[in-house]
Amino acid sequence: MQSTLINRRDSIKTLLGGALGGGIASRLRGVGPGELDRFGGWKDRKFEATGFFRVEKDSRWWLVTPDGHAFLSFGINHLYPDLFRQPYNRDAWQKRLAVDDLNNNSKFSPALRAWFLQTCRDYGFNTVGVHNSLTIVNRPKPTVPYMQPIKIVDIPHWRTAVPDENFLDVFAPEFVARCDRMANEVATPVKDDPFLIGYTMTDCPLLTEEDCRERPDVIGGARRESRIGWPRRLRNFGPEAPGKQAYVRTMQTIYRDRISDFNRTYGTRFDSFDALASAKNWRPATDLSNANETRDNIEFLQVVVARYYETACDAVRRYDPNHLFIGDKINANTDSLDTVLRTTAKYTDIVFYQMYAKYEVQQPGLDRWSKIVDKPVINGDSAFTMITDTMPRPFGPVADTLKQRAQWTDEFFRKAFARPEFVGWHYCGLIDASNQVARKQERQHSGLLDGFGQPYLELQKTLKTCSKEMYSISKYVF
Repeated sequence: MQSTLINRRDSIKTLLGGALGGGIASRLRGVGPGELDRFGGWKDRKFEATGFFRVEKDSRWWLVTPDGHAFLSFGINHLYPDLFRQPYNRDAWQKRLAVDDLNNNSKFSPALRAWFLQTCRDYGFNTVGVHNSLTIVNRPKPTVPYMQPIKIVDIPHWRTAVPDENFLDVFAPEFVARCDRMANEVATPVKDDPFLIGYTMTDCPLLTEEDCRERPDVIGGARRESRIGWPRRLRNFGPEAPGKQAYVRTMQTIYRDRISDFNRTYGTRFDSFDALASAKNWRPATDLSNANETRDNIEFLQVVVARYYETACDAVRRYDPNHLFIGDKINANTDSLDTVLRTTAKYTDIVFYQMYAKYEVQQPGLDRWSKIVDKPVINGDSAFTMITDTMPRPFGPVADTLKQRAQWTDEFFRKAFARPEFVGWHYCGLIDASNQVARKQERQHSGLLDGFGQPYLELQKTLKTCSKEMYSISKYVF
């Protein structure tokens, strides 16, 4: 048995090493609908059924369906109703959906839902990713596994303007009350839903100095001012703020209660840590050339994130002990995931990240993270893109041709799902979000179909083939 497994591993390495020479597709067996349970789980690999999604590890990590079968999550993102009712494409969608008035939600919503679910079946998507309108896809009731957002802090990387006050004092009683209220509102109605995989939080929150720094270009296109971030905001509060008190305690630990050493780092003249606690707005900016200050901010950020996750996780589990706690989708195109992974993984069931990059670029990170924590991993939003007349500045790695875009997709899918920790990829996105959409004037997202619902045929073929072979690919772990 051991030699067979080794031979399989050697075989898959050879096939994948040849990337897209065609051999792998001819040797891997597709899994038919009859081999899948009602959630899309693989009946060939059986575990204990608990009635809810969970995770388990044998020779590799798996999600496990409520019926007790191995599950890998191939998800789709960005079903947003406004993309289907734009001036340039509304006539096409009115015809495709057989709806006489797209503004009549009683007709439009069920028609769009039916089309979406059929598209998922056609392509092999078995998960509704975190970036979708659940009011469309889950009514009248869920029929596809999904992720439930609970946006406890509103500090996403893609928003041009994030007010300072959005970096909440996570040590304050008000934050505990906020988490409790939101968890009650979001989790209570779905706590018994078997199709719910788990709860996610913010889309790539601004955590590190790299996340928060000024940039001349952002996803929205406009110049982005520097954001203050958690360490800088909380350290500038007054002595009554719990966040400031937590900062001072952290600095006392780092500097072993020696205020003189702290002053040496910051060029300050505090006569005690009590004086530091009383100082408001004492250091609004960070000197990035000051290595000790950078270290201090990172250390304090870990403390902040730990309190944020502990409070949020406790609140969610208070109202729903049944489902997975997944946490933020953390940005791996910056240093965020490497910075906070050891902290967040103490509270989450899954490492949930976002990274737009070819497999060869993502691989070192996946290798690194799998050594830091032994948890299943999902890339919750990424894809490969291509420039068109209406998408001159698409977000993500830009392929020169549709063939190359399909090749990069095939390579990432096969190599990622062959990894023993990799349990999911959520594809970005459903249809083209071109500059014909007002909110996409500056930066666009490519879809697996164009804005009129026509598929990119070579990409369609690749995704259908990969999804059918997903569980076969997963058997060949490195």
